[in-house]
Amino acid sequence: HNLNFFLIYKGHYGTSLKGPEMRYVGLAKSLVSAGHSVSLAARSFDTNLYSPKLNFVAVHNMYKMFVTMLKSDVMVLHGGGPFILISAILVSFLGKKIVLDGYVPHWIELDEVAHKTKSSFVLSAKSAFNAFRSLLAVFVFDLIIVANNRQLDLMRGFVGAFTRTREFSKIQIIPFGCEPYELRSRVEGLALLNSINEKSPVLNESDFLVGWLGGTYGWFDLNSVVAALSDAFAQNQQIKLVFFGVSEENQVMLLSNLPESLQSQIVFLPWVPFMERFKYWAAFDISLVWGGQGYENDYASRTRNFDCLSLGLPIIQNEDDEWGRRLEKHGAGIVTTQQRLSTDLLHISQDSKALELLKNNMVQLAPEFYWDEFAKTLINSVQRVKTGGIRRLFGVLALLTLLPALLLFFVYELVNQRSVREKS
Repeated sequence: HNLNFFLIYKGHYGTSLKGPEMRYVGLAKSLVSAGHSVSLAARSFDTNLYSPKLNFVAVHNMYKMFVTMLKSDVMVLHGGGPFILISAILVSFLGKKIVLDGYVPHWIELDEVAHKTKSSFVLSAKSAFNAFRSLLAVFVFDLIIVANNRQLDLMRGFVGAFTRTREFSKIQIIPFGCEPYELRSRVEGLALLNSINEKSPVLNESDFLVGWLGGTYGWFDLNSVVAALSDAFAQNQQIKLVFFGVSEENQVMLLSNLPESLQSQIVFLPWVPFMERFKYWAAFDISLVWGGQGYENDYASRTRNFDCLSLGLPIIQNEDDEWGRRLEKHGAGIVTTQQRLSTDLLHISQDSKALELLKNNMVQLAPEFYWDEFAKTLINSVQRVKTGGIRRLFGVLALLTLLPALLLFFVYELVNQRSVREKS
């Protein structure tokens, strides 16, 4: 039967979207097309950009949030503060199902930022709360969805200490999806990129365009990546690396990693409209995806890679435990190291046949990740699992008994942080 879904992430649904919003728009469209009802929690939203069948609920309207939970059959949480979590648990006792979207554990990203910036109480508190939400999901929720085997093992580690293997089945790998592949015009893509290109050299059809299709977050260590590309830039001046939405300060920092003679091969553009992103990105020959050396790269599953499936766009990236293996198995990209990056990029920029083979393999890989397939798997999983009221109640009570121990570790971390700051 048709279900009523409530997808909860406190995002901004406007002309440009971050990873979670991109995923939820794609999932919502597929659920609606299959006959289900979908509501999306949001900080802000532009209803003109999306299907009128999507119901947006402002997260600051607590009454409407709670009423929407009561009306829903399934709540999918990527985020949410104490009000959302408590409300979701309360209505779950009425037979509603709660799913944790554990796709790229956010507390690991926050920890990476905290380690690199040597900050702050706020980041530590956010990270601790996000980890707590994962523990809560293990105790109380009906289903936890993750993107890859590393994330699966991480969540099994949470549950295994308390229930051993008995509830491993509530954690399932369902990689998030992509729009169906569609052949798009590279010429039109180039024209669109040039139309928003205010200060960089014009991009030409003869250029080999490398796209960085996401944010430039600190854990990617982009300074080292840009520096590693200098040899490829010097030997093939048609290679252009394109970034979107980079602040002026970070632009200066990234350019400082190259000799002045090569800096024109880095192109900075504003964010493109989300609904039209594929039209712009059709200009690219390959997508650069890179994770810094840290825990975030160990567990990550890059949203931008799924967009590359929609484009048939090959990927060049460093090793990780999900996409690296996938690309190598299907011959849909290049998995390299920082030391080999320049050589490998230079080679593929000069070998059109090898590039075409990568593109064809990417197109062949895409169908199993289409959003419709994700929606089917999610619906089947949700209908299969059920946490009884008594089990849920015992989960809540068990978690409450753990709170003092969790608080002690949090206090220790604060004391330790203060000590480190005083020494520095």
